[in-house]
Amino acid sequence: MSPIKRVLLIIALTMMWSPSFLFIKLALHDLPPLTIVSLRVTLAAIILGIVLLYLRRGFPKDLKFWFRTSMMAFLSSALPFSLFCYAEQSIDSSLAAILNGTTPMFTALLAQIFVASDKMSFQKAIGITLSGVGVILLFAPKLIEGMSGTSLGMMAAMLAAFSYSMSHVYGKLFTVGQKQFVAPAAQFMVNALMIWPFAFWYEDVWNLPMPSLLAIGGVCGLAVFGTVFAYIIYYKLLDHCGPTAISMVACFFPVVGMLLGFIFLGETFTLLGLTAAGMILLGMLIVNGVINFDAKTVREYG
Repeated sequence: MSPIKRVLLIIALTMMWSPSFLFIKLALHDLPPLTIVSLRVTLAAIILGIVLLYLRRGFPKDLKFWFRTSMMAFLSSALPFSLFCYAEQSIDSSLAAILNGTTPMFTALLAQIFVASDKMSFQKAIGITLSGVGVILLFAPKLIEGMSGTSLGMMAAMLAAFSYSMSHVYGKLFTVGQKQFVAPAAQFMVNALMIWPFAFWYEDVWNLPMPSLLAIGGVCGLAVFGTVFAYIIYYKLLDHCGPTAISMVACFFPVVGMLLGFIFLGETFTLLGLTAAGMILLGMLIVNGVINFDAKTVREYG
């Protein structure tokens, strides 16, 4: 896969995942966290299951596939989905997005240890640093004003980001090479089996009041855009690039949020916001090799 195509897929993945923090906030108006996650993954499993039936495509029957799928389901969705839902009960969605932006740093460290083809390089370090600084600049005004949140909420969001980074590395090592739609469909089937028992036990699902259309819309948005479409793209990327490159989507979430605010809420782009967005994009292009240089090049021409 060419660097340009890889970047375009990463941008597409970003567009699918970015509104998730907003959808979570909408769903939390009427539904508790584990119920939201359970509904999200169940709807995704049903949609992807229908696709597999239409394509007459089945699941592998070996236990190794299902064990690896279960690990991926826990690291990539069950744990981080639940943690972010919990976190956003007490922290701003914008703060959750900032903390999620630490995912590339965690991923780069884990990939350095476990993935031979994704070792840290001067180029990747520059790209990750640029994007990280861009994320901080993007939220600089809100950071100065102060954001609401509790320590437990922030810790939950950070742990979710670390879980995502582990899933990127684990997925690259153990889940690539499946037929399209098979891996995400299996993952969300397993997710539903994992999470529903806890939702029934801790949140008394049967006795919850009927949620509002706003909350239902939040869950549907999470299921369709943040889960089905997102993970179809995600597994395609896993087959063709390293975990560090995929993790860069986390830096771009706030940029898409700024764009959505401009389109739907009449918010304006500030010079600082545009500069931050440019730094994040530049960092992603560098990490993915669209802009290519190394330490030797810098020494020769710097």
